[in-house]
Amino acid sequence: MEERNIKRIMRCRWVFCFLMVLLAARLFFLQISSHDELASAAVSQYEIPVIGFDTRGRILDRNYMPLTGGTYQYYYVISRQYESGQLDSMMESIDARQIAADGSAYLVYRTETFDHKLNDRLKSGYEAYVFRDQARYSREQTACHLIGYINKDQGTGVSGLELMYEDRLRSGSARLTIWADAAGNILRGISPSVNEEYGTQQIMEERSLVTTIDRRIQHVCEEALSEHTSSGAALVMECETGQILAWASVPAFDPNHVEDYLEEESDRLVNKVSQAAYAPGSVFKIVTAAAALESVICDETKEFTCTGHVTVNGVTMTCMAAQEEGHGTLDMNRAMAVSCNCYFAQLGGLIGEDAILEMADRMGFGSKVLDGFPEESAGNIPDETGAGPWDVSNIAIGQGQILATPLQVAQMTSIIAGKGISVSPSVISEQETNIADKDDGQRILDEEVAGKLEKMMSLVMTEGTGAGDWDMPVWGKTGTAQAGSVDGEVNNCWFTGYCRIGDKTYVITVMAEDGTSGAGTAMPVFWDITGFLKRSHDAIS
Repeated sequence: MEERNIKRIMRCRWVFCFLMVLLAARLFFLQISSHDELASAAVSQYEIPVIGFDTRGRILDRNYMPLTGGTYQYYYVISRQYESGQLDSMMESIDARQIAADGSAYLVYRTETFDHKLNDRLKSGYEAYVFRDQARYSREQTACHLIGYINKDQGTGVSGLELMYEDRLRSGSARLTIWADAAGNILRGISPSVNEEYGTQQIMEERSLVTTIDRRIQHVCEEALSEHTSSGAALVMECETGQILAWASVPAFDPNHVEDYLEEESDRLVNKVSQAAYAPGSVFKIVTAAAALESVICDETKEFTCTGHVTVNGVTMTCMAAQEEGHGTLDMNRAMAVSCNCYFAQLGGLIGEDAILEMADRMGFGSKVLDGFPEESAGNIPDETGAGPWDVSNIAIGQGQILATPLQVAQMTSIIAGKGISVSPSVISEQETNIADKDDGQRILDEEVAGKLEKMMSLVMTEGTGAGDWDMPVWGKTGTAQAGSVDGEVNNCWFTGYCRIGDKTYVITVMAEDGTSGAGTAMPVFWDITGFLKRSHDAIS
């Protein structure tokens, strides 16, 4: 009996030991082999993914000053149990907009406005958590049409440089997480965390894009343009390098709320520097004059008589710049200075459409200027065949079927300023491109021809339509293009020219929609910009 009890006890001991071994093995598996998985599952019960935020590389100006990411935005995370009309009213008072959140139990609001009293009220009475993040765009974003904007939901570029350099700028989608207890209540005193995979400062710096834009000049351009017109464009380009220092289009838009403009009939999103094409008006007379000077038919001494109007193929053209009796007999220099339509209409008929359109093509009209830029129009050069005498004369003064962007007009102007050499415009710093691919310039015009055109543009500014009290060497051409409308005539007003300050030549092109004239509406913008450039140079010299 005793022996039987001993055997029974031994069997129990063996079973117990076996069970302990199994338990130990199970604990080892749980604690070692499946530790990460279980820990993650446990933690996930207490963490609330809030939202992905901006981790794109920044867009910088030529001096490494930020064009994006220069302001802050605030996120409020509030339990849905407090959802009410009163809460909505409070959030509206700080211009907060509700956005989607991964944690459905919580409301997420985003705002650029921070109110200390309201912030304290929300945090104390609504179990709200607030955190700050760097905003992609400011409310009054500079160079917004050049920079473009991103899709908020996907974080991808939609337009401008954001789209053009999407692969470069995008660094991933960082996820910000807040912490809660088992009941889902936000834990106070624990800072939000960001997943380490994306969005580190190092990655963002590596993916930053350096542009040729000078933020100071950009600001001056936007202010000057907005002061003189409600809709138009202005750009500043360094002639020697082709680098664009300012790219302004008005009216501007808020990239944070693009959806507002998509819902209304608005042209705010149109990039008027490169996307909109207009009749160039009298600034195109530079092309006509260039074609004439390169022909064997005539030179700058060629004379025509202006009586105030000219009839071509039964159609009468009025010289808008002349008095009732006209300009009288004048040569090409004088005709350019006073912008005589009658002279250039007759000159166009003399040299022919082929010469004019070929020169327009050489000077960049009818072609895109910036390789790969998404919002750029090629404008229009009419077909070289089938144009009648009236069409040729009309094109010669920049009307009719010829359409150009301000960017193309600036490119034409830079050829004159560059003594016949064309350097491709750029908006990205040389350090971002292959030096081997740098454009050393292409000769478009004979240097002597370019010199004669420069003399004509100088006369415009000293004794012609652009005459004024200029305190620096300036060259330019005014232009007023008639664009009909339902309510009557609309004038698209142009001024394109350049100034030399120190060892730099600055090309400046301005286009103002629905203004009085090139001299009355567009030229004052040129005046403001050149004044700033000179003051800046004098301050450091």
